[in-house]
Amino acid sequence: MSIPFPRLEARPVCGRPLFVVDGLFKADLVQALHTILTKQSFSLSDYDTEATSRIRHWKSEFPPAFFAANPLLQHWRDVVVAKSRELFAGSDLTLDRVHANAHLFGDHQHAHIDADPGVTALYFANPDWDDDWQGETIFYAANGEPWQALAPRPGRLAVFDGGIVHRGGVPSRSCFAARLSVAFKFFSS
Repeated sequence: MSIPFPRLEARPVCGRPLFVVDGLFKADLVQALHTILTKQSFSLSDYDTEATSRIRHWKSEFPPAFFAANPLLQHWRDVVVAKSRELFAGSDLTLDRVHANAHLFGDHQHAHIDADPGVTALYFANPDWDDDWQGETIFYAANGEPWQALAPRPGRLAVFDGGIVHRGGVPSRSCFAARLSVAFKFFSS
């Protein structure tokens, strides 16, 4: 049975919006974006919170010129921005930052918020992902309990309230590739 695409699913976390969009991008575009992302320079320069700043993560920051230089990247960015604005229609969203994350087996991620008020659109960039590789993004309830686990399916887009506590997942020992994601972070008013 085939699933009609794109498919939108609302998965609120304790009353805060979390939307999951599958099939927004065709497989050939997901593959092309992955190829571009794997050629970017990553630095061990990001961290989750001030309290955990000693534990750094692999990140590649994208200035606006990164998208303007390539029509494929510009299209991808425009689709993500448009979908985010559609899902959070009551908010005035301004794109503030776009960066890629590379998580490897053995990395450690901490729970954090991105911006409150704000919105994050998280694009999962791997063109293939085996369930045994794990790497789920975990969203937490206000009491600190895990509330929702979201698998990093190829080309999946998660758009959520930036005030939701969450952490990126790291791949299992059986995964020999980096789990790549791209975070589009918006201020909202």
